Amino acid sequence: MMMLGVVIHTALVFMPDAPWIYQDPQRSDLAGLMVLLIHVFRMPIFFVMAGFFGAMLQARKGAMVLGGNRFNRIVVPLVVGWFVLFPMLSWSISFGWTYAMLPEGERSIMLAFQKMGVGVDFKEAGPMHLWFLYYLLYYYIACSFLSWLLGRFARPVVDLFNKCLKHFIIGRLRLLRLPLLVIASFLLMIPMKDPGVDTPESWIPVPRILLVYAFYFWIGWITYRHREVIEQLKNWSWLRLLGGLLMLGLCLIMSITWYMLLEEAGVSQETRDWILAVAQLFNVTCVWLLVLGLTGVTERLLSRENPLIRYMVDASYWIYLMHLPLTLFIPALFRYWDIDGTLKMLIMMVLVTVPLIVTYHLFVRGSVIGVVLNGRRYPTWFGSHHGDS
Repeated sequence: MMMLGVVIHTALVFMPDAPWIYQDPQRSDLAGLMVLLIHVFRMPIFFVMAGFFGAMLQARKGAMVLGGNRFNRIVVPLVVGWFVLFPMLSWSISFGWTYAMLPEGERSIMLAFQKMGVGVDFKEAGPMHLWFLYYLLYYYIACSFLSWLLGRFARPVVDLFNKCLKHFIIGRLRLLRLPLLVIASFLLMIPMKDPGVDTPESWIPVPRILLVYAFYFWIGWITYRHREVIEQLKNWSWLRLLGGLLMLGLCLIMSITWYMLLEEAGVSQETRDWILAVAQLFNVTCVWLLVLGLTGVTERLLSRENPLIRYMVDASYWIYLMHLPLTLFIPALFRYWDIDGTLKMLIMMVLVTVPLIVTYHLFVRGSVIGVVLNGRRYPTWFGSHHGDS
């Protein structure tokens, strides 16, 4: 889910009529489809996973270890990363705009570097793509505190709640599991302005967004207590996954329909609202089918650790943190490379990813940065054995 950030932010550069901070002259219709599709499921699935593994860490190590772990892995990357990345993003935008505005006879990368502005204005600067770390802090603090508070002063109520919940998760009422998840998520999605969940752009939390992702996080959190459901989800997992993919196609159709209606005169607001409501219903149904289906399928296919997948999982956090400036800077370097927009977009995705993997391997994996991001220091070269937790 993290590495899809490279895909979605690079695609925005090539998306026709996208309200993005930098646009390449070559466009791709595929870019818009990719952005719409990935936006449906990426962050909801991420927050479900974050809740599950947060609850796992608290249950195994305690609230104090969870707090220390999440301080290192969320607060430190958020604070340090923001002060590093915001100037990098500002310079990438400045270079891209400067290079784009150079007269045709004077276009050169070196001249663009010479003329670009290097000042950084921190006034009214938003959280960028790091907003999800900011929101995670709220969820970890809330769930940890409530778990302690309820466990200490309302244990009978908690036990009763878990007994009732067990019937819906793995018991006789499990057929109601998906409908209840869909209904609850749909009600939270109604206030959104566009299909899917709106994207925060401010350090001030947006209540409607905070609540939606809080629900996904909470479901992941409480599922850890009933994690035997994961074994059960192997049954019919391929069918759920297929249903999720079909719903993903319907989400795409409804989202495109809604955006087209926005541009058409004479369409009533009531009609637009109905289309948006249906799109949101398809959206949450798709998300939960994918969550349940992907969980079961991956349990079937990945019962043993795969070194390559494990490596990319470890690298993904670094890749996500550092990718945004590169998704603007690297396409800007190739602005005047006149080839098909779709092909160019795919090449740019590769060119963004490769240096991030190389820098992770050489400078992060075996360093103190790797300890902060991954929780331990891994060998830089395969076959070597140094490291500490």
